[in-house]
Formats: sequence, C-alpha cells, structure tokens
Amino acid sequence: MLTKRLKLLQNLSHRDIVVNLDQRYLPFYGHTAEMSILKHGGKMKAILGLKERLTDNRLLVQNEGGYVSTAGFVWREPIDDQKLSAFEKEKGIALPAQYIDFLKISNGALLFEDIEYGQWGCEIFPLESIIAETEKVIAQGWNLNSNWIVFAKWRGDCDLFVFDLNRYSGGEKNYILDGDEGSNSEEWVYIKGDFDTWLDRLIVAQGAKYWRWY
Repeated sequence: MLTKRLKLLQNLSHRDIVVNLDQRYLPFYGHTAEMSILKHGGKMKAILGLKERLTDNRLLVQNEGGYVSTAGFVWREPIDDQKLSAFEKEKGIALPAQYIDFLKISNGALLFEDIEYGQWGCEIFPLESIIAETEKVIAQGWNLNSNWIVFAKWRGDCDLFVFDLNRYSGGEKNYILDGDEGSNSEEWVYIKGDFDTWLDRLIVAQGAKYWRWY
C-alpha cells in the first residue's frame, strides 16, 4: 500500500496537492510518513517509517531469546545545509551522502534505547561531534586509520561504528566498520551494505546487532 500511495502522490502536481484536494486524494493525506518521504525526495524511508510507528517516541520490540521490551528514541533538529557545507569544507572531508540525508532529518539520534536500564541503544552522533568522538577513541588507545571517522556507538558495551572514507570515496558499498570493543581495530570487519542499508536492517531487526548473526 505504501508504494502505491507514494506513486500516486508523486504523480500529483503542486497544485493538486495544495489547492485541488478533491475526493480522489483525501484518503492519502492522513499518512504523514508518506508525505515526509516525499518531502525528503524519497530518501530515508526506513527512518521516516519508524518515526511514524512510534508512540511518544517509544516502541514495543522483541529481540533474541523472546525478550520483549519497550525501546525509546531520541531525535534532534535537522542539520542546516550551511553548517553542513562549512563543516565539510573546514575538515576537508566528504561524508557519505546517506548519512547526510539522515542528518537532514535528525542531526544525531538515539535508537532503541533500553529505557529500564540504559544498557542498550545505538547512538548516532550529530555532525558537530564526530571529529571529537573520533579523537576521543584515539586517545583511549585505539589505532584508527587517518581516513576513519567514528559516527556512532552502542550503549552498554561501547562498540563503535566507523566510516572508512577512503572506501566510500572509492565507490565501495561496504564502508562501515563494526568496531567490536572486544577486538583490536586491525580485526574489525566491514558490515555489508551502505549507511542506508545498515540503518534499514537495524530497524527491521528491532535494534538487534543483525550483522553478527551467523
């Protein structure tokens, strides 16, 4: 149904949407996720669909072993295009386009937070924090390549998620490293898929570390 509605909405002119709200289109205007997807050019469907399903930024999830809990979510204001351009120019780096698409919806977020104990959840850093977080990890003794940027961490066990900007700029799809805190950085492996795929599967897996399923 979502795909059919999107196709119809994408075929409407601006006048159809804003002025001519006739009976053919009225049933679709209650679907805020669909309108949000259109607003963002069809990008970040997974995160927009997730936000639509939340009640007071909470969601009942079931993870491995039949464990059922209520997960929490924290969002931030979208990044400003001017700040984004200034950041990339100042730092001399080009961040993955899909990560930028995410920042334009929420400049950082906390996903699938363990509300009861605070020992679970994926924290995606806001743009202004990624360099400081990367430097902090290096100061802690981790051996990171100069082209690696820490963009997220896991609460509780402190696992990291790292962009390999060399791989990204070279056109490779698998450019996210699974920064397992129990391993040396030389042993970290690449997660299959780009940022959009990683985010989509994380949501489908209800906050479980799907990339370590065997």
